[in-house]
Amino acid sequence: MSTRQLMLLLALSSGCACAADSPSDFAFALPIDGVGSDALYRTAIPQQVYEAAAFADLRDVRVFNGAGEVVPHAFAPRAPVARPRAPVALPFFPLRGPRGASADDLDLALESSGSRVSLRVKLRDSNSRPTDLLGYLIDLSARKEILSELQLDWRQAPDGYVGALRVDASDDLKRWAVVVDQAPIMNLKHGGHRLEQKTVALRPQSAKYLRLTWPNEVAPPQLTGVSGLPVEESEAPARAWKRVAAMPDGRKPGDYLADLGGVFPVDRLAIRLPQENAVAPLQIFSRDKPTEEWRALARTVAYRLRQGATEIVNPEVSVAPTAHRYWLLRVDQKGGGVGEGAIEVRAGWIGSELVFAARGAGPFLLAFGNGRAQGNALVIHTLVPGWGGESAPRIATAVTGGVRTLAGEAAARQRIDLRKWSLWGALLAGVALLGFMAWRLSKQLRSGGN
Repeated sequence: MSTRQLMLLLALSSGCACAADSPSDFAFALPIDGVGSDALYRTAIPQQVYEAAAFADLRDVRVFNGAGEVVPHAFAPRAPVARPRAPVALPFFPLRGPRGASADDLDLALESSGSRVSLRVKLRDSNSRPTDLLGYLIDLSARKEILSELQLDWRQAPDGYVGALRVDASDDLKRWAVVVDQAPIMNLKHGGHRLEQKTVALRPQSAKYLRLTWPNEVAPPQLTGVSGLPVEESEAPARAWKRVAAMPDGRKPGDYLADLGGVFPVDRLAIRLPQENAVAPLQIFSRDKPTEEWRALARTVAYRLRQGATEIVNPEVSVAPTAHRYWLLRVDQKGGGVGEGAIEVRAGWIGSELVFAARGAGPFLLAFGNGRAQGNALVIHTLVPGWGGESAPRIATAVTGGVRTLAGEAAARQRIDLRKWSLWGALLAGVALLGFMAWRLSKQLRSGGN
């Protein structure tokens, strides 16, 4: 093989290895609907993708535009869903004392009679009369929420009113700790405009009582209501589920085999025994291919008990996210097993979202299932500048339609990559040729020297 022939072979091999993907290289596709004028779109990865993908890391997923060109995409974790917050009305009581006194001069106690709660105020100087409003007491003892702010309401405050509110917290009405020292409260009017500040931000705390006072000899406004805004909570995105049957393995008693039929990123299993009033310790294993060794994931006790009209079953089992297709439940046979029948298994996962740039004209396709594909997904921070921050660009939502067959299931099978091996073969041939040329040159030099 000449040097010129070697260079030609290397060029052809490299060209084959870098050939652009086309929709016909993939087993299936889903049309992406709802793409408009935005630059970036997100869509959930549906179950069909996990079922037909050739690789657990979804390296064989592509997004094509209407011209059949690959457009940039990335995988993004699904963000927790924020629960809506609504203010809750709080019971409050005015604190009155003699002129010139402070709230610290009062001994407080709450008394309840049925559904009625009243505040008992005892003056440390029994000869004084409670003539002035010193502040307010808020009763949080019946609430479980952690509050992020207070919202005050008053019937009417004098125009030009400005005060600094102090909030103290206590669990026993005896010892108080400062929560907020100088929170501005105001009711200003000028030139037909009004500025009101009625909210007070709180640091998270779980005290039973709050005390509102206005230091600096500013008279408190006459409050008509107090509400609290709970701390914003979030919950995990909805988990998707697939139900399969774990069938008895006739080769070994107590072993039950399940095939999920895909590479789902499973992090939760719900196990239901075939017969009632059964209790069975079991161990959970998984593997990617039938030829691999089983990998132990978790131990649990499964049960299904009947108590009157109620059936009590074991809770779901958490496992480390595992995109294995094959699962094994190994039941301890000391207790007699689980009886006849298959074990019902529900596999749950929280999938990622696919984010892509809508380059070119539509229609856009989400293609998947290519056993020869190489990963080309970008990091989400690369595709979306400022990802996760306030400066990040808007990402619109798109949806996927029904499955379309492209090259069919055969394209998703992982086969020998001829492109890769041809390139390696060319490289090895090049090394051999260079060695041969070096040997010939060395031989010629020795001959010339003689």
